[in-house]
Amino acid sequence: MKTKPYYKYSDFSLFHGNSLEILAEIPEDSVDMIFADPPYLLSNGGFTCHAGQMVSVNKGQWDVSNGLKKDFEFHLAWIEACKRVLKPGGTIWISGTYHSIYQCGFALQVAKFHILNDIAWLKPNASPNLSCRFFTASHETLVWARKDKKAKHIFNYDLMKNGTWPEDALKKPGLQMRSVWSIGTPKMIEKKFGKHPTQKPSDLLKRIVLASTKKGDVVFDPFTGSSTTGLSAYLYGRNFIGIDSEKQYLDLSIKRFEELDKNMKNKLLNVIPSYVSGWTDKYFHQSAFDIQLKSPNKNIVNFLSKFRPKNTITLYRGIHSFNDKNYTGVESWTYDKKIAERYAKSEKSGKIKEKRFFPSGILLDTTLLSDIEKKYLGYDYEIDDKEVLILKK
Repeated sequence: MKTKPYYKYSDFSLFHGNSLEILAEIPEDSVDMIFADPPYLLSNGGFTCHAGQMVSVNKGQWDVSNGLKKDFEFHLAWIEACKRVLKPGGTIWISGTYHSIYQCGFALQVAKFHILNDIAWLKPNASPNLSCRFFTASHETLVWARKDKKAKHIFNYDLMKNGTWPEDALKKPGLQMRSVWSIGTPKMIEKKFGKHPTQKPSDLLKRIVLASTKKGDVVFDPFTGSSTTGLSAYLYGRNFIGIDSEKQYLDLSIKRFEELDKNMKNKLLNVIPSYVSGWTDKYFHQSAFDIQLKSPNKNIVNFLSKFRPKNTITLYRGIHSFNDKNYTGVESWTYDKKIAERYAKSEKSGKIKEKRFFPSGILLDTTLLSDIEKKYLGYDYEIDDKEVLILKK
């Protein structure tokens, strides 16, 4: 991309500028999921209720309507731009009130998206209606759609059905998740560094990320605001790209992200024993240590067992003179045959092995690690070799 990130750390990137212009620089078919909370375009000088007080609905120039026709053209333009960067099976979530969601829904149809669901997000703690001449607005609508009608999208059905969702009074344990979600507005702790006028609660975005992506996926938000989407993506090991036109909200995003990153690291320090990270770091960087590495002891093996696959897997190993002489009791294999070929071809006499392994014979599957877990265990290579450590018998 020509535009440099306003902020980047690990797999979390923020860009400042016009969303359509920066979207044009993102490669085609490169994004797995998009969450968009576009401007509602309702800053018209009116008033609403917030925290029991009458406040202006004006949020900024970015939220001012330009008339029905131009508003629709705006929504269609960014939705079509998002479609270009989505993978065929990629999905988009759009959140809005009646001020914008119907235009967005129609724009999705014009852009030939395949609509999967509409979700009613019920706000049990919504603000009251000041005029007492209308029903109290206590929900927003989320539209979930797939780029290609014939493609297969990600939906983590079992997690949605059997997961623990204490924030939602409507979700019954062990039953299918329905299309009405009862989730409160953002908690005070989520506004610790300030707030965005249309900030979404973390519980809402965590559910969306977990429902429609897998680890390592690319999540994109074209109107990132205070980046609740990005925080949820990073928390669960997804990559994130966010764009916003307002620096004040990007600065707010950075403060929120850096606190999350710090908390995650502190938690890992208390969870991953030093004897485990010490051994794995030495294993992954053997060439940097003069002392020969010993085989992992029982405590290390037991701790790392949580990072084993549940089923039998097929792996590959590129053999050459250096790695054929292994004295640690552990061998490195990979899910990717091309990676094994690359190692084997480093010598003319190199060769490739292919073998199936039961979970009990696996010490560590690095594809099951989050980005932060990889760093703490020393698996911090620029190129991910999809490495699996096998216990030699």
